Amino acid sequence: MEENLGRKIYEASCFINDIYKQVQALLLACDAAFDRAGLVPISNEVELHRARNIYEAGAWSQRAVGRIYVPRRLDGEGINAFVAVEVHLRPKSATQAVLVLAYAEPSEGATPPELAREYRDGDWLEDLLSKGAPGQTEWRGGRAAHDKHLSLADELKLKSWSLTAFTDESAVEQVLVAKLREWATQKLK
Repeated sequence: MEENLGRKIYEASCFINDIYKQVQALLLACDAAFDRAGLVPISNEVELHRARNIYEAGAWSQRAVGRIYVPRRLDGEGINAFVAVEVHLRPKSATQAVLVLAYAEPSEGATPPELAREYRDGDWLEDLLSKGAPGQTEWRGGRAAHDKHLSLADELKLKSWSLTAFTDESAVEQVLVAKLREWATQKLK
């Protein structure tokens, strides 16, 4: 073990906490921008996937945070569209931290609890970007291509951006909401 290990761990932990506060600010900016576009988060929680194996220390630190949004007014027949936002601190698809936006229209009437459970139990959506060419920032595919990533959706659309693209809340709104409007039909209204 290293000399001054306790001090180094303490300082690193403080730094990581500051990073998570920045991620929180980014997700709260998404909440505000999506609220103005008629979308609400399905809960006040974020999804965190953690490794617990003592021999997998490289996976102990949180790699990503995710959140799901649905149209504000559900018609009682389930969700007709949903949006996911993931912030990847150590992405597989890039060499810097990225934000991933996903959009899908489920084929069946999915409920928020079903969607939350499937998202929690599935793989990170960003993993789909890393399957393509290095540096791929967009992905689109049918259910067979994303069967471990929200199989409730017939087709899934993804795009990623470097976190440096988001300097304030207006940048979040301009970039993300514009992309959603390009992808969506009337389902998000």
